[in-house]
Amino acid sequence: MILCLLPACALALVADPKPIATKLEGVTLYASSALVHRVATVAEDGKWIVEGLPWSVDETNVRVRLSDGEVVGVEVRSRERATSSNERVEGLRKQLSALQREQKSAEDEASVLRAMGEHLGSLLRAEETAHKAEVAQGRVNEAAWTTNYAWISGKLVENRAALRTLGWSMEERGGRIAELEREIGGLAGELRVPVKDVVVDLVNAAGDTLHLEYLVGACGWQPAYDLRATKDLAKVDMTYRARVWQQSGEDWGDVQLALSTAQPQRGAQGPEPLPVKLGLQEELLSRGLVAGAPAPTAGGLAEADAAGFDAADSKDKAGRFGTRGARKPAMATIDSQGLSVRYVLPRRETIQSRPEPTTVLVGEASLSMTPERHVVPSFDTTAWLRGRTKNGSPWTLLPGEANVFLGGDWLGRARLEAVQPGEEFTLHLGADDAIKVERRQAEDLAKGPGFFSSRNSKVEAWRIVVTNNGAVSSQPDGSVEVVVREGLPLSTDERVVVEFARMEPKPSEDARYKKDLDEQGIRTWIVRPAKGKAAEVKWQTTISYPKDGVIVPR
Repeated sequence: MILCLLPACALALVADPKPIATKLEGVTLYASSALVHRVATVAEDGKWIVEGLPWSVDETNVRVRLSDGEVVGVEVRSRERATSSNERVEGLRKQLSALQREQKSAEDEASVLRAMGEHLGSLLRAEETAHKAEVAQGRVNEAAWTTNYAWISGKLVENRAALRTLGWSMEERGGRIAELEREIGGLAGELRVPVKDVVVDLVNAAGDTLHLEYLVGACGWQPAYDLRATKDLAKVDMTYRARVWQQSGEDWGDVQLALSTAQPQRGAQGPEPLPVKLGLQEELLSRGLVAGAPAPTAGGLAEADAAGFDAADSKDKAGRFGTRGARKPAMATIDSQGLSVRYVLPRRETIQSRPEPTTVLVGEASLSMTPERHVVPSFDTTAWLRGRTKNGSPWTLLPGEANVFLGGDWLGRARLEAVQPGEEFTLHLGADDAIKVERRQAEDLAKGPGFFSSRNSKVEAWRIVVTNNGAVSSQPDGSVEVVVREGLPLSTDERVVVEFARMEPKPSEDARYKKDLDEQGIRTWIVRPAKGKAAEVKWQTTISYPKDGVIVPR
């Protein structure tokens, strides 16, 4: 028997890598992916393994570095891990129990609000009865009645708004409770979970800090806004939230979360122009007509996507993830990355891997607003209330859905397009029933060609009456601004001549309406009827054309 002793260094080479525990440090969330940052303290040189990372880890986007030492090898391995469903069920049951307690508290609060509403209703009825008795006896105290009625009515409005808002939250919480109950019922027995491990080979690493960053899919974020216009229409309070969804396979517990506007999925390289080659018809039979190069392959697109990832997007200029500032407002701070921005949330968040999204707060802002009413009488005589405002917040408003409120009333949802800081945008606030609009035809006359003429003509006159029946206004006379827009005839044929004999008042020359006027013939008038008054818009058109011709829309 021959015995052979191997050197200690050789044994180290064949030994299994040692497991190393990492701590979740930060997550930068993109529209459809996330960059996860973990840290660990290394005890000594050699091979270490970070076990149990989610299956959604992109193996081509795993980055490992040491603060001072050197990383000489990185390997990503795939395997299945056996796990009991009991651990997952226990966590879900804790969530369910907490939500059920919250729901019970909300039900108690709703009962109190309903009882308060009934009490206020009885007070209002009692006040009405007392007022009728005073009227019958000829001793009416109008000031006292008005004050009491206004106070009770205001409290009733507040009560109903609070009850309505509470009902929405209870409905949302009830849906989550039902989802948890179904998920708990579906878990049983042992589960085989696919995971990935990262093996690293480190040199000069004793006491050093290991930084592991990896890109995961099945997650992302979308903006969600609450826009609440005050009853006097002087300002709008904006709440900027983010709906975070993630099913990456790992929970992000107590993590510094940053929301990025970068789009690594688009890649880093833009397209190049393609040649367009033409030939004469007689040459096509032998040489063909070539229009551009072949479309890029799926592999090429995948390579472009991979090239778009940049781990530097996850850190600030000092190489750190967003750190918590002391005594700062509970709003996201902004870290500019040049072509994109990152919103570092003000507090650490817990985002679980689950089907339902988690909502987090980015920040709040109060924006001044200029109200105006818009109406297009040829289509609809409804006056639609809009608020012109400017994004005075430090955040870029990304395209997304907004819940719009006027005072305590929910008006519905509206779509917000991208709005940069300092850029103006329009807030849609629903119909204003206090503005009545009528569109009347005052003249409609068709004339054939005269003795010395070979052309027909058509004369039309229209009148629009805008009446202010008490719309909300900040002006002493109660006047409001109403924008009236009409598409008037626009000739696209030199044989058809359109003339405007009368147009009162003069259309607006504001720059924001100029393009519509020049390209589409859309006129815009701005009228300001005082409270209880009306304003008018009038015009007359004469269209002349050849006597044998027929006018058709294009």
